[in-house]
Amino acid sequence: MQNVNRPCNALRLASIATILAIVSATAAPRATAAGAETRLQVAQAEKPSGQGTVNKIDAAARKLNITHGPIAALKWPGMTMDFGVASGVDLGAVKPGAKIGFTLGRGSDGMYVIDAVKPTE
Repeated sequence: MQNVNRPCNALRLASIATILAIVSATAAPRATAAGAETRLQVAQAEKPSGQGTVNKIDAAARKLNITHGPIAALKWPGMTMDFGVASGVDLGAVKPGAKIGFTLGRGSDGMYVIDAVKPTE
């Protein structure tokens, strides 16, 4: 009789292993989606911001060339670069040589754009 029970036990163990594999596979995407949602909420609450000096303004293209310090939220070192500027930012209030503080948001193309500017002097 013992030999008859061994195949049944093996079948039970295989069934349990299959069920556990299915449960863990379907639960993992939910955990990942929940984690992604939490990371998105944190990212939105902590908008990247920086300080820098305006080098050049291209009002027609809505771009600023800025030499900025490190942007810790993005792990960017200080550098000189062009930024697109959101339509709500008044470029007439910005002059070359001005020291500014700015925040960044994502544009429709996914690239970072300046969405707010304020003088720091």
